[in-house]
Amino acid sequence: MTLETARDETNVAASTFVVRGLYVNMLFDSGANYSFVSHKFGERLVFLVDKLDNALVVEVASGKFISVSDCIKNIVIDLNGYEFHEELLPIELNGFEIMLEIDWLNANCDNSKFLS
Repeated sequence: MTLETARDETNVAASTFVVRGLYVNMLFDSGANYSFVSHKFGERLVFLVDKLDNALVVEVASGKFISVSDCIKNIVIDLNGYEFHEELLPIELNGFEIMLEIDWLNANCDNSKFLS
């Protein structure tokens, strides 16, 4: 999914935000149970990668199941001037650098401030 196709979907929201001074394409997905960062962008953040206590098996958009055993903690996400700290799981993402589960957005802020 790309930023353009995401704008046509009803169960996702997408936009560009700032993470560590870098502009990133971010997807807010109502079907996701976890938040993710692309491997490529995760490497650019220069954070230590931690191991999860227990590996997770997650289903990706293609319908495949993948095992995730790493996480990157304390990533600061700037949503239009509001900063949030997030733990992201690195996986292969196509078209986006970060994908946040929509429950994260609902739990952390009034999403009308951030998405138009």
